[in-house]
Amino acid sequence: MTVTASETTTDTRVQAIFTDVLDSLLGIIRKHQVTWEEYRVATEWLTQAGNQGYEIPLMLDVFLSTTVDDVNFAAQGGTECNVEGPFYVPDAQLLERPYVLPQREAEPGEHLVFSGTVRSTDGSALAGALVDVWQASAAGEYSNIHPTVPEGNLRGRMTTDASGRFDFETIVPPPYAIPDGGATAQLLKALGRHLIRPGHIHFKVSHPACRALTTQIYFEGDPFIDSDVVGAVKDSLVIGLVRNGEAETRCSYDFVLTPNDKL
Repeated sequence: MTVTASETTTDTRVQAIFTDVLDSLLGIIRKHQVTWEEYRVATEWLTQAGNQGYEIPLMLDVFLSTTVDDVNFAAQGGTECNVEGPFYVPDAQLLERPYVLPQREAEPGEHLVFSGTVRSTDGSALAGALVDVWQASAAGEYSNIHPTVPEGNLRGRMTTDASGRFDFETIVPPPYAIPDGGATAQLLKALGRHLIRPGHIHFKVSHPACRALTTQIYFEGDPFIDSDVVGAVKDSLVIGLVRNGEAETRCSYDFVLTPNDKL
């Protein structure tokens, strides 16, 4: 086997980060006097996680993603960002007005009309902004991830009108537990933590003149709003639901994007 020069070139940033991670781990081993038995258990647990499909991305999201999000995407006057999560699927169906997220016939869940606007930090409406939406079903399952949900279910992209407005029909997302049979759940249980995320809807909002935004919207009254397993909830992203008996539930949120020339 021939090793090329490109394969031996040192990436100084990777080297610096890896060195810090390794030093931290070695320090932990020394501080806690980790035994061989504990080391082997950890090795087996990591091997198990690596063999379980989405477990590694899920684990990183639960424990690390909120900090990565915070250090990379300061709001800069616009809507606060939030973690993407492991279940985003690019190129969801581009919907036509009136917007309704793709659903099964008689999709379980409370019917919801979500409306809002997209504007710049200077207050101007952003016509033609792309709003990419995805969420879990009433059973807490995502399409393209869980085999019981049809592909593309409760996922869709839409554009704002000339006034920067949009609205779409969907269901109120419930709280749900992350998968409880994998390595991530095993670790959380060992730490004495629950596995539940509050109900939320994911958004990616973009416009050519502005920095793209990835965020999540949460709902007042959710029993897990203050104990999200991911720790991702931000006060500015929590909104109220307005219920009109059993006929209709509505909510609204206005997204604010940072112009490219302000970055």
